[in-house]
Amino acid sequence: MSAGRDFVNQVIMEIENSILKPLEDIESSAEGILESLAEGMNIEKPKVVATINPTNECTEHVDKDQQCQMVMGKYFAEESIILINYRIDMNTLLHLFAHHVHAVEMGKAKYVRVRRLEELRLPWELRPTEIIAMYRTTQLVRILQPRAWRIYNEEIKPRIREIDEKFSAVRLTVNHLERQVEHVLSDRKPI
Repeated sequence: MSAGRDFVNQVIMEIENSILKPLEDIESSAEGILESLAEGMNIEKPKVVATINPTNECTEHVDKDQQCQMVMGKYFAEESIILINYRIDMNTLLHLFAHHVHAVEMGKAKYVRVRRLEELRLPWELRPTEIIAMYRTTQLVRILQPRAWRIYNEEIKPRIREIDEKFSAVRLTVNHLERQVEHVLSDRKPI
């Protein structure tokens, strides 16, 4: 029993070290980039959450048969959270921050209402909040300090590569554990 528990702990440690820690590093570095912009604009800094999971632009209000466009992140105005896929690029990070700026300027409650109506009525590329975010992204690129590009290139990109390299190995280890559990269950005789 102890060997099984040790293996489970090893799997969990591998996930923490190979996936969760680099995700936290990406979050911290992305927040550092956005903190400098937020301070310069005198607005609150959003929280960044990095995920390996795919994100899409559909909401819970959309017909389940509708095709959803895959996106590299999403902005949640109510919580001031920017959810990013770990493979984020600088353009997408700034685009999501542009949504945050817009929400702060408009008022988060109003922004959420406007955004929900747009999501119900329009495809992504025709939503006014998206058009405003596209335009504002170009403005943000112009004021972005060279330090932000260094953070992206020296801190975020290496973590992306690290996760890419270790993800398959971690998944194989978890699959091995799952097979062991299935084997134990199949050997169990019904009462």
